Amino acid sequence: MNANVLNAVEKEAAERGLWQDGDTIIVAVSGGPDSMALLHMLHMLAVPKRLRTIAAHVNHGFRGEESAAELELVKRYAEKLGVPCETTTLALTTYIEENALNLQAAAREKRYAFLHEVAKRYGASRVALAHHGDDQAETVLMRVIRGAGLSGLSGIPAKRSENNVELIRPLLRMNKSDLLAYCEEGDIPYSTDSSNLERHYFRNTVRLDILP
Repeated sequence: MNANVLNAVEKEAAERGLWQDGDTIIVAVSGGPDSMALLHMLHMLAVPKRLRTIAAHVNHGFRGEESAAELELVKRYAEKLGVPCETTTLALTTYIEENALNLQAAAREKRYAFLHEVAKRYGASRVALAHHGDDQAETVLMRVIRGAGLSGLSGIPAKRSENNVELIRPLLRMNKSDLLAYCEEGDIPYSTDSSNLERHYFRNTVRLDILP
């Protein structure tokens, strides 16, 4: 396994105070290469840093069989690593109607609610998210296009507190290509989200048509 990548994650965590030895960390795992790589990295660092890691997966149910297959992939890989895995499958229709939200906003609210619920259940102080450098570039550009002020141009923070839990992002200085290479080298399985190619999502348009 690429020791340089693990060293970079460990250095980033130390510089930004993302975790302390002995912490319990909930890892949000979608099943894509970014989050599967993050789960493996934290698993590899668990013993030397005395970390306890728990995988948490949300099946939004947007893509039918594809979504169900992602859930099973995450469960199987977490079991292979010996990491506890908590999952949930969302039913968003009623929630969207009651709260006047669009599909993406409703999914985000319910996803974060589940992550906080799992963190409380395990007494975890951190939730690790797999946003990386490419996500950061897309986010800043989207905010520029929408006319963000200076605070918006700061991009995605490496950590922030929410409901007595710290949301941490250890991969913000890594590119997508680094994570794909890490998965390939470590024989880490992952799924490909077909909705990432649908241009009616603004982020996808930025990713596919503008940034290249």
